[in-house]
Amino acid sequence: MSLDDRTRTWQLVMTGHDLQHVTLDTQADMARLLDLDPFISHLTLEIGDDRVHVARDWPSDQYEEADRLIDRIAASGVSAIVVHDGNGKPPRRVTTGK
Repeated sequence: MSLDDRTRTWQLVMTGHDLQHVTLDTQADMARLLDLDPFISHLTLEIGDDRVHVARDWPSDQYEEADRLIDRIAASGVSAIVVHDGNGKPPRRVTTGK
């Protein structure tokens, strides 16, 4: 386990056939690639005729914590916080409601 593995807030998840052909070094390289480019939503490895789908997976409580932080930032005296999603979703604007 590398330092990145211990500090990363997400884990690498792989689904498909021939997972045994994906080495630990390759898994580490894919995790680093996803760290370096947050706009990559997922990867597909082609191994012969089979496909392995690779993506990030976050614990569900992380989304709840993110929502709490957004609310806290919005309540800190700023007029609003606009959260831009890298997946093409429209920006989400959060205000204090005042």
